[in-house]
Amino acid sequence: MRCSVLASGSTGNAIYVETDHTRILLDAGIGLRQLQQAFAAIEVDPATLDAILVTHEHSDHIKGLAALLRKYDTPIYTSDGTWAHIARLFSEKQEVKPRSIKAGIPFSLGEFVIEPFALPHDAEEPLGFCVYAQGEKLVLATDLGYASERICTVARGAHTLILESNHDIDMLRTGTYPWHLKRRILGDKGHLSNAAAGECLLDIVTEDTQTVYLAHLSQENNRPEIAKETVATMLSRDVSRTEAIVLRSTSPTAPTALAPVCVAR
Repeated sequence: MRCSVLASGSTGNAIYVETDHTRILLDAGIGLRQLQQAFAAIEVDPATLDAILVTHEHSDHIKGLAALLRKYDTPIYTSDGTWAHIARLFSEKQEVKPRSIKAGIPFSLGEFVIEPFALPHDAEEPLGFCVYAQGEKLVLATDLGYASERICTVARGAHTLILESNHDIDMLRTGTYPWHLKRRILGDKGHLSNAAAGECLLDIVTEDTQTVYLAHLSQENNRPEIAKETVATMLSRDVSRTEAIVLRSTSPTAPTALAPVCVAR
């Protein structure tokens, strides 16, 4: 199994995962042109996608979805709650019929087995995903206010983990955001801070973990070097892999399942 972070951050999110015979996209939160450029950079034809899985309805996860489906007519998998919010993006002529998925109910998709799990976030029915194939496990968990025991249990032992590290708490509290927005981000249905991501990783990283992407960094309330230092310092208590690579959303990561702790932006 191989994955590529096509885009990650407050301006858009998209993750590509493949095996030799199955290709899926997790979220389409950047515009069609940017998506096509990202796929071209990793030498993948988006017309060959077998499915698009959508975590939730916020614009940084669905921005390019309607245009992508108009061009390629790829099957879409998402929760009923998410679909209730994004159905309006599609005209009646498109006749998009999503495949309904639910937290805790695994399903097969080509060579993948996918287990959705619920996330605490201010969306209708947001999901994270465990993706299994060829004896490997990838976990996507972004847009969550806190890492519950259930989420840690589901994510533990992932070979590849894409985990939210959205904000530095001090930067957020002293920043320019209005208080109601700060309160939302800091709340139980908001976003995971760098420190919270580090605490979560202490609980879920095992000897099987090969790749950890720190994802969904805020442009206003975080910096890659701050996220890197915060998490690396916490991981150094138990884990020796603390070297970090800064990955920017304008440069998709090459499809790989082997890397040190990384910051995806």
